[in-house]
Amino acid sequence: MWISIIIFFAFVAIFTIGFRYTMVFATRMVAKNIEKIHRTTESILDTKLPPNEWLEKWSKKIGRLGDTPNDLTKKERLRLQAKNHSLKRLSSLIEYYKNSNLVEDEDTRFLILEELREIGRFWNKDWDKVIRF
Repeated sequence: MWISIIIFFAFVAIFTIGFRYTMVFATRMVAKNIEKIHRTTESILDTKLPPNEWLEKWSKKIGRLGDTPNDLTKKERLRLQAKNHSLKRLSSLIEYYKNSNLVEDEDTRFLILEELREIGRFWNKDWDKVIRF
């Protein structure tokens, strides 16, 4: 009987410690994700350009292609994919700021959303001026 009680208390102790560290780990992951979102937004608002990590995949693929007519067609298709991907990511940032509690006030939210929408319109209209690959 005593062994059962000791095993029970050991299980509760291990479970409690495991739960605590799981919560600490999850909180850190969420904080890193929020920080990344805000840094990405800051970068976009400062430069009016998509972050390099958004374009990296397509830049590498386009860099491997040559100048043959077939490769030029592939490059155009990859540029269009990069544009669509970037606009989709920008749209998800806009949705984040529509619902986020981590914005100073409603005026700040309005300014961020308007500027992100304007950048989205610019990217959609003049994508060739935005990227150089």
